[in-house]
Amino acid sequence: MNEFLSLSSSLVIEPLRAGLCAGRDNQVDLLVRVQAPDLPPQEGAARPPQAVALVIDKSGSMRGDAIQEARRCAEFVVSRMRKSDVISLVQFDDQVTRLQEAVPQGDGRLLRAAIHQIRVGGNTDLHGGWLEGAETLTAVSGTALKRVILLSDGQANIGLTDQEAIATQCRDWAARGISTSTYGLGDGFNEDLMVAMARAGSGNHYYGDKAEDLMEPFEQELDLMANLAMRQVRLQLSAPDGLGLEVLNDSTASAADWQLPDMAWDTEAWVVVRLTLPAAAMPAPGERMTLLRAQVTALTAAGDPVSLERTSLALPVRQAGEWQALPESALVARRVLEVDASRMLSAMRQLAQEEEWPALDKLLSEAEQRFSGHEWLTSIMQAMRGVASSRSRERMMKESFFSSRKLSARLAAKNEQAANPEGTDEPAFLRRKSLQGKRDH
Repeated sequence: MNEFLSLSSSLVIEPLRAGLCAGRDNQVDLLVRVQAPDLPPQEGAARPPQAVALVIDKSGSMRGDAIQEARRCAEFVVSRMRKSDVISLVQFDDQVTRLQEAVPQGDGRLLRAAIHQIRVGGNTDLHGGWLEGAETLTAVSGTALKRVILLSDGQANIGLTDQEAIATQCRDWAARGISTSTYGLGDGFNEDLMVAMARAGSGNHYYGDKAEDLMEPFEQELDLMANLAMRQVRLQLSAPDGLGLEVLNDSTASAADWQLPDMAWDTEAWVVVRLTLPAAAMPAPGERMTLLRAQVTALTAAGDPVSLERTSLALPVRQAGEWQALPESALVARRVLEVDASRMLSAMRQLAQEEEWPALDKLLSEAEQRFSGHEWLTSIMQAMRGVASSRSRERMMKESFFSSRKLSARLAAKNEQAANPEGTDEPAFLRRKSLQGKRDH
């Protein structure tokens, strides 16, 4: 057990209102915040070695700028890794080829030479390429984090193509210590598959509308890996019998075990929990009732287990007038709005898929009104209107989907402010962008 992380990490449950209303059914919104330590135990200490398998789609659709940018992104990864880090390189179309075995990169010259061998070809054996990347890392020892980074612009049309089967394999490999992050490019890739692989594989998912938009997602991933404090973070939640429990960050009706994002130093991962409490289940006014218990398990960047002390929240029952006078937590209210926006974006994706443009425009107007006091959400909805105005079905589906996922499962700075001012020095993985598929300018 890593005592430093256990002692300096924290688990906080914060209610929207610090009380329950007597004499009626209650809907209670709670913000559960998992907070990483502010700093590594020894400032400036070297992070553990990492192992990465770069898996690059070279199918025919990657011709031109796309393959050039894919090579540039691969070289960027090489430039950001340390000499002791292990990198392998796999290319795939309808054939899968290892261009570089998983070995310490050293000065990177061999890897760069291998990257320049990538040439466009035929169809897309996405599963075969990913699996080859994972297998390159099986013999690697002495590294904590092992991750496949998959870049593709197309549909899996050769080899195994079933989404559920591929995601199950990603989950199984993550349990063996090899996680998966995915990068989609353009309008033609299967976002459902790419996101499912990353979620099941305990990694991250990104996309770029155009080839030049890919660099920023790679920067986000590498910044997070370089500052990693906790990974495979799992949150366990339980409520007393008779209470309904819903995690709003996802469409799942209930959750007892929730996977949170990998966490950097001085960040927090969070979920909004909504409890439904029948009036008959509450104690008398003036008494307190325990509503939620939470516990977190995780691994450090070095792979040591961490378990945060179990936390619970109890709130007093108030008479109606007293309860109405209780102030709302600004932070909890803001995070509730974010998950509401995530759900509205999911609905927009469905409307775009069906090409119900008038209904989508109406929903956008409702969202712009609802989130008018929230600077970041307003900027997202304004940007989304620009995408919707193009009437590009695939672009709107992808942008609304990835924006929804970003809102639903994002890291935040522990001292995050409501505003998102321009020119802040936030690391790449904390930037609050208006469009997920576009490079910030």
